[in-house]
Amino acid sequence: MGRSDPADPKLLPGYGWIFGMGDGTSNVGLGILSTSKAYGNTDYRALLKSWLDGTPAEWGYRDENAVGTVGGAALPMGFNRTPHYRPGLLLVGDAGGTVNPFNGEGIAYAMESAAIAAHCAVQAHARSGASAEAALAGYPVAMSEALGSYYRIGNLFSKLIGNPTIMGMATKYGLPRTTLMRFILKLLANLYDPKDGAVSDRVITAMTRLTPSL
Repeated sequence: MGRSDPADPKLLPGYGWIFGMGDGTSNVGLGILSTSKAYGNTDYRALLKSWLDGTPAEWGYRDENAVGTVGGAALPMGFNRTPHYRPGLLLVGDAGGTVNPFNGEGIAYAMESAAIAAHCAVQAHARSGASAEAALAGYPVAMSEALGSYYRIGNLFSKLIGNPTIMGMATKYGLPRTTLMRFILKLLANLYDPKDGAVSDRVITAMTRLTPSL
């Protein structure tokens, strides 16, 4: 994600975001991975201010332009909230820990999980008894098939960059390499094409196929 303080230039693994809200304002924020030693030991508000103060002044991300207070919450990611199904209950979105552990994105995966849950619910509604229960019980299986392997790789990635030595080496030797960074971008943003992509897409597809789902 960046450095905590110019006077203390340590790398902090995590996420930063700037989302336009469509009304001239933006949602800005950051988060630190729980795998980092800095987790729970960082002044997040000061870090957010330091990060935003480093953006171009014309962007307007300064204290005097804030229209709300700074808040905080956990990002449930990598399927860290399970089971996804119990009688009478299907967990979707953040409730099911569907945030992408690679990049902190949650909206698209919440929508995907909701679509899978809706399909299972429709199937169950058209049946009865044990058959209906089997349709609902298929929800966690479908979720695992859709995202399990990818999230497992993501959880491993999060643990690796939580190590300051690995994070430092990745930043020093990885960032200058354009081809490697394009590959990493496809992996982190889940932008690879599993069917008709380039070599990098096929490599990522092979990785997800060989990795056991959660």
